[in-house]
Amino acid sequence: MKKIIFLILFVTQSAHAAFLIENTSSFTSSTDSKTSTSLSDLSNHLFIGASIGSKQQTFIGQNISYLTGQIQSTATNKINTLELGPKIIYFFSEDNVFYTALGWNPYAKGTRTVSGVSSEVSGWAYLASLGAELKINRSFHIGASLNYHSLSITKSISSSNVATTTSDAYTSLMPMINFSLHFH
Repeated sequence: MKKIIFLILFVTQSAHAAFLIENTSSFTSSTDSKTSTSLSDLSNHLFIGASIGSKQQTFIGQNISYLTGQIQSTATNKINTLELGPKIIYFFSEDNVFYTALGWNPYAKGTRTVSGVSSEVSGWAYLASLGAELKINRSFHIGASLNYHSLSITKSISSSNVATTTSDAYTSLMPMINFSLHFH
């Protein structure tokens, strides 16, 4: 019993994990007066994770994404999804300035309206990022990133409860603003 307690104390004393909470957001809006078309897109990605390794450059954790998009012309087309899955962030140096990230969201559910017809949709998504952050103080960082997001809709359920298998995709390449808290 003493050996087990010693082992637990040794492992917890030698572990120095850092924690990271990062919020990445983007909003775009545009209009075309010639075709009376407007487009708006809101993307928000929240990451909560912990470092692995002694240099605290690699973080693994939970990604929570919320996306909403709307195209309005003769009819309004919308999509709103909540996505959940693992994400890994790798900082290229111990200063935690430049980084790359990859997230896979096997859970992606929401609603979609096409030509006035609403349905529940589900599928999966992934996110790839390249960015930089500046340290404002010991814990707070602010930065920017370029993000590629791909959402694959594999199932649609109409308002009359009819399920349809589909293979629709929504992709975007967008700059985003990052706010993060680092706990060492």
